[in-house]
Amino acid sequence: MDGRIKKLIDEEGTLAFPITVADSVFINKDQNLAEKLFSERYGHGTYVIDLEHWGIQKGLPQKPYSEEDYHKAYNNIKGINRALKYAHGKEYTLVMLPRGEYSICYPLSINLVDNITFNLNGSTLKVMYDSDNKSPYDERTSGAIHLFAGVSFKFHQVKNAHLTNGKIIGDMYERSFNDPSEKYVEHTYGVSFTYGASYCSLSHCDISGYAGDNVNFTSVGWIRGSIPGTPVLGDMDGNGVVTPSDNSIITDYVTIPAGEFSVISLSGQGYSRQTSLNNKEFNIAFYTEDNTFIGRTTNMRVLFPISIPKRAKKIKFIFRNESDPGRNLNIFTNFGGMPAHNVVEFNEIYDGHRGGITMGGSYCIIKNNRIRDNGKFNTNFLDGAPQFPDSTKYAINQEDSYGDNSIIRDNLITGGFHGILTRGYSVFIENNVITNMGGSGIVIYDQEFATIKGNYMRRAGLYLFGAGGQKNAFVTISNNYIEGSFNVENPSYNTIVSNNFFKNGIGTLGNAVYKDNIVKLVVGGAILKAATKISDCIFYSDPSDQFQPEVHFSNDFVNCQFKNLLVTLNTGVPSNISIGDCVFNDCRFRTLQHFHNVQFENCRFVDSLVQSTCVNSEKRKNNMMFNQCHFKSTKMSYFFQAMSNISEGVKVGFHECRFEISNSSIESLFDNNYITDSIIASVIGNTIEYKGDTPITIPYFKSDKEVWEAHIANNKTYNIILTLPNLVRYKLFDPTTHSVTSPSSGIFSRGEIIYNAMPEAGGNLGWICIQSGQANTNAWIPNTPYSLNDLINSNGFVYKCTLAGTSGQSAPTHTSGSAMDGTVQWEFIKPLAVFKEFGVIQD
Repeated sequence: MDGRIKKLIDEEGTLAFPITVADSVFINKDQNLAEKLFSERYGHGTYVIDLEHWGIQKGLPQKPYSEEDYHKAYNNIKGINRALKYAHGKEYTLVMLPRGEYSICYPLSINLVDNITFNLNGSTLKVMYDSDNKSPYDERTSGAIHLFAGVSFKFHQVKNAHLTNGKIIGDMYERSFNDPSEKYVEHTYGVSFTYGASYCSLSHCDISGYAGDNVNFTSVGWIRGSIPGTPVLGDMDGNGVVTPSDNSIITDYVTIPAGEFSVISLSGQGYSRQTSLNNKEFNIAFYTEDNTFIGRTTNMRVLFPISIPKRAKKIKFIFRNESDPGRNLNIFTNFGGMPAHNVVEFNEIYDGHRGGITMGGSYCIIKNNRIRDNGKFNTNFLDGAPQFPDSTKYAINQEDSYGDNSIIRDNLITGGFHGILTRGYSVFIENNVITNMGGSGIVIYDQEFATIKGNYMRRAGLYLFGAGGQKNAFVTISNNYIEGSFNVENPSYNTIVSNNFFKNGIGTLGNAVYKDNIVKLVVGGAILKAATKISDCIFYSDPSDQFQPEVHFSNDFVNCQFKNLLVTLNTGVPSNISIGDCVFNDCRFRTLQHFHNVQFENCRFVDSLVQSTCVNSEKRKNNMMFNQCHFKSTKMSYFFQAMSNISEGVKVGFHECRFEISNSSIESLFDNNYITDSIIASVIGNTIEYKGDTPITIPYFKSDKEVWEAHIANNKTYNIILTLPNLVRYKLFDPTTHSVTSPSSGIFSRGEIIYNAMPEAGGNLGWICIQSGQANTNAWIPNTPYSLNDLINSNGFVYKCTLAGTSGQSAPTHTSGSAMDGTVQWEFIKPLAVFKEFGVIQD
């Protein structure tokens, strides 16, 4: 049969294999019998590589390698490439490598081809490498032996090419690292998507042990070039007419390369990933071969694919906000576009010395992979390799290859240094498990938009590194489990943190919006640094913990719950804090001494102690106000405790609150940890109830010696008697409505009344304001020292000292701004409020 395919037919007219009858005819002169048999077995689109025909040999040699070993490995790659090209020419869609072990070597790569799936069929392909003995294919004339590098598989200028179902082993396991500099090597790769590769995939492979990265993406276009010539100042209208401009430039013609290129994009050179353009949006004009204007597109973006009209042969770019035509703009042109719409899925990717996957391009997806132990960061590993000596070691890293719409989802990422670093216009990191990282789990770097959603992060933190040149960068972090460091304070991002579960920490929030999160803390607690507002969150710890974890915060809270925690206000600077509609269960809330003003509105405290601190410091540093709050005790000794050894140390107010007491062991409502007259209190309009069967008697304050001054009025008590043994320290009236003298501070409107708190026969009912302004009874005095913030009145106006000094001979009279008086500077505040007595009480 001359080796040609014949149609074999049995007596019943059915195709028969093997040959059993002589009745046969030729059916395809270009196909041999083996190929026909394989196509019948695997499908008519399948080609199984004929190893002998293409000079491919199975087997993995052992060190020391001979020159013949290198030739076999080199010929394996050449044979596979020839077989793939042959299959492409014969219009096969699937090429299968017979199962076995195959040696490969640098610098040659196996090049995937268009519209073909290369199925390794469970085979192992392993890089031969010797970092101490030179390969016969290392044609370099300088440089250390260990710098010899290559890429094992390339998706290069291809579309719809696919690699699947094999094991690919890199060079790292065979490196000796005898030379200390060998650990810096980072340019060997397992599989690379580059030069415009699009709609390609890598799946169901086991890839490990490359000195650089096991999988590599670049953002290099199909054909990369630069813009020739020097731009000129000018702009261009929609008809292609050049108009004068000193704020935009027009480039020379850029010739479109031969071939079918339907898109072009611009990218940056070197470390200028987004170019050095002042405005990353630009216009582009298209021309025919004879320079006839076709039309233009406007507001295109760096790295974005721009459609090329079929008639177009040349291009000009119009860059706005540019006034220097000679400036280096660091621009590459990428005809055919950068790698895009590629997928890496269902792979085992591990032991990459520098990293697992270098991500790049646009609209590429990394999903459903197990990515483990990439980015060596300890001194030694179980495989004996030294750590990679730079911080850029990740499971997935998009630091250098800028892109758009990167998707990382449903992966297991574990071991190694950092987990994911992204850089580009947009990224979506969703539903990954990221665990046991030596550094951060996720790092967002120079990103315009990022969504981090549904990830499980254990011993792996999150860090916003910086938005770089991005404007109005936005990050949303939601529905994640996070056990690790958390730093989103970078002000270059607008950040929303919502619906997450945090364990063992909260992190540094900066100006982030923090809402609807649940935070479980352990001993050691967390520092919650700043946030625009924290709302609708739950913070708690295990009640069985021996000690309460501590939360340090410096921000407002709304509608949050705190359970079994020590909550500490610690801004480090004077602050005004608002806490509304929050619940504290089995907590201790305290302020440290930094001139805090804390206002609680409609909060609930269940067996929770509030403490205010002022130790060895200035008086009146902390001011706490509780309005319409509910306090409940089943085991408390008191509800509020001053931690102050300074006279007039702390101020506290309870207005229209409810105190509910169930334990008869309660000692008092309020206490000071020191026997010092520190507390300045206002206890007005509250309801205090004891729930026991028999009434109890307790004092408002544990000791009169703890009180500097207290206003107590209009409180209702039920089943409890509250005592005030020493009335000298207490004023039994509401200072907002009553006084014993004409008002000396505060702002009043005409007609407002302050009642006399100590009315008597022949006296008055109170004082009525007849001129709006600020009350003040400190008249200006000449030749008198004044301190910063002192208030005085003069000529019917109130002034504040903004520069301490000694007054002169003439009182201030200005009605706006500031003026000097001797060495004192006075700032105008308001007109002086004027009061008159009213309502004479008969004798």
